[in-house]
Amino acid sequence: MNTGMLRITLPTFGGDGVYVLEGKLTGLWTQELLRVAREANQLNGNTFDLREVFYVDSAGEEALRILNRFGARFLADSAYGKDLCKRLRLHRVADSEVYSQKPGGSAGNGNGQPAQVKKLNPFTRATDQRRPPESGE
Repeated sequence: MNTGMLRITLPTFGGDGVYVLEGKLTGLWTQELLRVAREANQLNGNTFDLREVFYVDSAGEEALRILNRFGARFLADSAYGKDLCKRLRLHRVADSEVYSQKPGGSAGNGNGQPAQVKKLNPFTRATDQRRPPESGE
């Protein structure tokens, strides 16, 4: 049975970052999302962009509720995303609240997207950092 896949794009800049989620938030992917948020010590106050999520099962709903209890905010502008936020009583925020420019710095790159993001490969652990071989090896 093909359960789909979830892509998690991690924030790489300090402070409150935006986690961009794409695909299906189901089954083991919910555990991965919570692990990534917990490992980055970023459960509190982050924003989770749900605009590219097109399906959430009961485990995914519970993961979103957990994140919400820790103060997460959620971006959702599709009918599905808005309904999800309303039904689960998630703290939904507008695009302009997340990607707007802040005094003394910029939260984005000027085109409505986060300044820097790092793609998470779901098939490797976040702690796996492969370095290039030393010269002469």
